Amino acid sequence: MADRSIGIIVSDPKPLPGQGSRSSGNFSTVWFGGAHQMLVEVTVDGKIDDTIVFKIAEDKSGSDPVRADNVRNNTQLSYIESNSLYIIVQQCPPNKNFKVTINPYVAN
Repeated sequence: MADRSIGIIVSDPKPLPGQGSRSSGNFSTVWFGGAHQMLVEVTVDGKIDDTIVFKIAEDKSGSDPVRADNVRNNTQLSYIESNSLYIIVQQCPPNKNFKVTINPYVAN
């Protein structure tokens, strides 16, 4: 695991006000570059949570494509390069914001 995260995102447990499904603001992975894989860590109140499930979508004009589905703690993803990704909650404890940390994955 590298020392620096690709992204750290805080998500609401439900869609943001006025949104149909979006539960976080946009985040970018473009600045990182060079990663081939990403490893997801999900925490609630500073503790690992394996129950939260979400999608990662890309904010585009018209329909927003889902770039990763059924994401949860310890999910390994291919590197997604975008300036406009966001989280869509699928399953989450009510009234609990959660933090998603995306790290570069380096196989040993």
